[in-house]
Amino acid sequence: MPAIILWGIALFTIALVFYSVSVWAGWFSKRLKPWHIYVFLIGLFTDYLATVLTYIGIGGIVFTWHAILGFISIALMTIHVILAMLAYRNKSDRSITNFHRISVMVWSIWMISYVSGFFSGVAKVV
Repeated sequence: MPAIILWGIALFTIALVFYSVSVWAGWFSKRLKPWHIYVFLIGLFTDYLATVLTYIGIGGIVFTWHAILGFISIALMTIHVILAMLAYRNKSDRSITNFHRISVMVWSIWMISYVSGFFSGVAKVV
């Protein structure tokens, strides 16, 4: 497996850690906090970077069900971060206290993409 793909895999896993920490911290606190948004952004940036490295390593976009789900997930993550910034900027108590529900839904879709990538990658190695 090319080194650039391995770097992509490592970055996807780092994105998983950051995104999971921010989502579940919000879930348990039931309140969106500024540091959640910063950690969302780190996870999103890391996921983007991993996607670019994977694209370069593969040599282009290959439209598989995993890739399509991955693009949907990264789009949802982007929307999620924008909504988090808007909710916090507007100081809407209702939005700030209910945001964790959206977070868990987006995280769940992203996790399906992450796990499908893991299994499709393992299938190519084995």
